[in-house]
Amino acid sequence: MRYSGIFVIILWMFLLGKSSLASGYEMAQEVTITEQFNGYCFSVIQPFLDHLLKFKEATDDNNKMKDKIHSLELTINNLQSQLLKSETEIKSNVQQIKLKDEQIEDLREQIRGKDKQINVKDEQIKDKDKQINVKDEQIKDKDKQINDKVNQIHVKDEQIKDLREQIKGKDKQINVKDEQIKDLREDVKMISCLNSGQNGIFNIKVKGMEPFTSPCDSSGWTVIQRRINGSVDFNRSWANYKDGFGSIHRNFFLGLEKIHQLTLAQPHELYIQLRDVNGTTKYARYDDFKLGSENEAYKLKSLGEYSGTAGDSFIHHLDMKFTTLDRDNDLAETSNCATDHSGGWWFKKCATSTLNGIYYVDGKRTTSQRHGIHWGSWNNYDYTISLTFSQMMIRPKPL
Repeated sequence: MRYSGIFVIILWMFLLGKSSLASGYEMAQEVTITEQFNGYCFSVIQPFLDHLLKFKEATDDNNKMKDKIHSLELTINNLQSQLLKSETEIKSNVQQIKLKDEQIEDLREQIRGKDKQINVKDEQIKDKDKQINVKDEQIKDKDKQINDKVNQIHVKDEQIKDLREQIKGKDKQINVKDEQIKDLREDVKMISCLNSGQNGIFNIKVKGMEPFTSPCDSSGWTVIQRRINGSVDFNRSWANYKDGFGSIHRNFFLGLEKIHQLTLAQPHELYIQLRDVNGTTKYARYDDFKLGSENEAYKLKSLGEYSGTAGDSFIHHLDMKFTTLDRDNDLAETSNCATDHSGGWWFKKCATSTLNGIYYVDGKRTTSQRHGIHWGSWNNYDYTISLTFSQMMIRPKPL
């Protein structure tokens, strides 16, 4: 304010002097002193005028600055209000962020739990993968086994096919044999002891053989072997046992070939009668007696079921070939059982029974003597006992 008053005074003086000088100038233009004074005053005042002008410009700038400051203060106040509001919002957001952080941490814990569960599941999956791999290998093995079995089945099918062809051939052969057996059975039926009707000697005709005679009884039994005394030697050759020997009325052996043909034609029973020196009699009966052919060495092929009182001492010889003093078919390695037992029989490693041995009249033998007529189960396998009577008979079984 002070500077403003000074500025006004100086300005007024300047204007007044200028006005007077102008009036005097008009009145006395020729006055040099006045001109000089005016020149001098202007030169003195000029710095003040310049300073005042600068001061005025500064004052104007100051006012502008004040206006700017005021505007800035308003802006600052507005910014402070906004800042307070922002701080409040920030505090609220910080709280929300803390809550979010807590929620995030909870979620992270859940995720860590889920990660553990996932790891467990991954391990389980690995275990299952291992199990699956094992199962795959097992399946491969099974597939290979199945393929092998399929190939085996194919091979077996081919074998079965071949066997069926063989069976067809065998069926044809069997049919031929059946026809032959049928013819034989018809022949045997015609001449069997069953048709004799009386005791005595009966003529028998088997197809392919010469007719022959044999003792028969009223029950239809055909006698194939008999021992009643020692008048006939039973230690004979293969040919004798094949064809038969002795007297049909007394000591007698029908012949292996005839017995084979009779038992081939149809099933036969075997009945064996035994007696010792004291007159004790016992018997052994078998329901399916059959001999093989000469090519089979007259093997004892079948006996069937046993019944009787003498005990079963014949079963030991089942499936054995016939042995004679000149045809050794037994299983003894160091000797011929027919020689040791003095008669032909179906020896194995010798015998539990033989009805073709030496005949001892007194029914006994010493251990230094050869075997007699014995049936092991007669008296607890005491082979010093020699029976004094034996008779083997066969009879066709009903068809």
